[in-house]
Amino acid sequence: MAITIQAGSSKPGAAISERHRNPAEIVAVAPKANYTVAGICAIVAALIFSVMLAILYMDWTALSPA
Repeated sequence: MAITIQAGSSKPGAAISERHRNPAEIVAVAPKANYTVAGICAIVAALIFSVMLAILYMDWTALSPA
């Protein structure tokens, strides 16, 4: 079995997989993610959570002397 050398290459077995050829092409094709909506939802969820904690704390303090 003969080892084939790719044109322009001095090392045998230098054939590179298509997905490893140019990382810049892969990055350029990847869609840009926009996390603005996710950030707004996280802030709203944190506010709702803090309000719920305050309500639970006030209820606990109202029931504790009883």
